[in-house]
Amino acid sequence: NITEGIDGVEVVNMTKPQTGCLHDYQLTTEDMKKLEKANAFVVNGGGMESFLDKVIQQQKKLQIVDASEGIPLLMDGDEPNPHVWVSVTNSIVPVKNLSRRLAELDPKHADAYEKNASAYVDKLEALKTEMRAELDTLPQRDIVTFHEAFPYFAQEFNLHIVSVVEREPGTEPSPRELEETVAQ
Repeated sequence: NITEGIDGVEVVNMTKPQTGCLHDYQLTTEDMKKLEKANAFVVNGGGMESFLDKVIQQQKKLQIVDASEGIPLLMDGDEPNPHVWVSVTNSIVPVKNLSRRLAELDPKHADAYEKNASAYVDKLEALKTEMRAELDTLPQRDIVTFHEAFPYFAQEFNLHIVSVVEREPGTEPSPRELEETVAQ
């Protein structure tokens, strides 16, 4: 959305569609070759990219753009929860961060980045308004989620997560855990 229609700017998603959660993403040799040719590497941040130190060490000239910079992270036990984008409000912060950083790295297109980012923020604000209109009327505020990615969503829309079905990717709940979740 931020780079749409800007000549000479190519965005390459390094994760495959079947990756699932970005926690599962593994940096490949092919990815490192792509990064050698890149001007910038946009990361979620917040501890999501466990491989980032390796990239920084091997690609010293590569500009790292931390999309989640400035977002207060919720804690999941002792670990920060990096799934910030699940909140619409938190999705707006990366749009502004990316627009600002891309304008710094590519001043020739600064106005276009800002214009695109502004239009996208407007869409996200409209989405948030629409979601609030639907969710604010729910009589029940308790929810069950499939993955630990939703605390930011729950916080934004005043929902309460009573259970998480799959805490770690690939782990299935026991029959007793499922029974408890159904009871909740």
